[in-house]
Amino acid sequence: MATFATASNQVAALKELYTGSDDYMKDLVYKNNPFLALVPKNEAPGGFSGKYIPVPLIYGTPQGRSATFTNAQNNQTAPALASFFVYRVSNYQLVTITNELLEATKDDAGAFVDEAKLNMDTGFRNISNDMALDLFSDGSGSRGIIASITTGVIVLASPQTVVNFEVGMTLVNYSVAGNVFTNVTGGALGYVIAVNRSAGTVTVSATAGGAAGTPVNWGTAAFLYLGVQGDVAFGTLTATTSYLKISGLGAWIPTVAPGGTDSFWGINRSTDVTRLAGVRFDGSSESIEEALIDGSSLVAREGGKPDMCFMNFTSYAALEKSLGSKVQYVDVKHEEADIAFAGIRIHAPYGPITVVPDRNCPAQTAYLLQMDTWKLRSLGKAPHVLTYGLEGLEGIRVGNADALEIRIGMYGNLICNAPGWNCVVQLSS
Repeated sequence: MATFATASNQVAALKELYTGSDDYMKDLVYKNNPFLALVPKNEAPGGFSGKYIPVPLIYGTPQGRSATFTNAQNNQTAPALASFFVYRVSNYQLVTITNELLEATKDDAGAFVDEAKLNMDTGFRNISNDMALDLFSDGSGSRGIIASITTGVIVLASPQTVVNFEVGMTLVNYSVAGNVFTNVTGGALGYVIAVNRSAGTVTVSATAGGAAGTPVNWGTAAFLYLGVQGDVAFGTLTATTSYLKISGLGAWIPTVAPGGTDSFWGINRSTDVTRLAGVRFDGSSESIEEALIDGSSLVAREGGKPDMCFMNFTSYAALEKSLGSKVQYVDVKHEEADIAFAGIRIHAPYGPITVVPDRNCPAQTAYLLQMDTWKLRSLGKAPHVLTYGLEGLEGIRVGNADALEIRIGMYGNLICNAPGWNCVVQLSS
């Protein structure tokens, strides 16, 4: 059952904060989410118009060259072309507020704005954090994997994924076998009632508002994956268009090379797994600095020039310690928003690379990226207040409650026009 926050329908008082100013993007969306902030964007009203965005890619040059003319003539081939047809996905955050505060603050606009702003800010922060996670994920909606569950207490397979969970989430538990996503029998839900971020555990109840308890069939060994209800598509997913979430770095540059049954936005990438699905490098037996240099060398061999690297804070701290007195710090500034992120500069074959920590990056994983090959395309700001064709901030009356609903959303997806100029690196720590 939805729980409404307390505010009022004087929604117009918030217009300047959320539609007349970009400060909310800096303070609520980009802050603490470096990759979301720094990835190039097209957020024009028509930034993702049409049914899909075609992303053409030449991954093979035309043959027909030889020192012997007849061989050159007889062995001609056309350029090897691929075109990813990337579809939009949607993401919604609702902020529902009662009418009572309107009556209580009708003579005090400041009091109204203070109360309403609290709920709007946290709503923007929630959907922004979700988008930031999506940009590192594979589009499936998975937030973590169960190692064990006892009386509702979930021990996560990777303790660092605890950052993906919040109290109040409604979770589904499912299995993945190939491209078949299966919900727990009966669709039992888990309601998050506690998160222990130090221990890497999440506690769920089998009922909304209930005590800790294991939902039906959640103890079954096959059902290990966790996602928010509505984020995960179930059934046989034969194409990326079946996914409900952004196809992030985990989709464009998978850690496992795509095989013969791959179907990514209509393309089987096994034809040329490097140029169509990025570079993979296992640097787990090296120091982090060495792994990044070796990984960037592989990208350079393919013609790429990575200029940014993202990893989580544990790996970043290990890199910083290992560099010791050699460490070089640098600030990375956003081109439009007045915000900057601190990073470490390392030197690679094609020039310096700035390493920035991002809490959303998977453990012991680094992404070496040529940033101008990426773009987050969306219809308008990602995210923004949905106004349904009307100018300004709009509140919608709730039909069965004395309240109004404000809708925040995003329509878009991440695209890459040169996956082979980017690399995912497995790290030692």
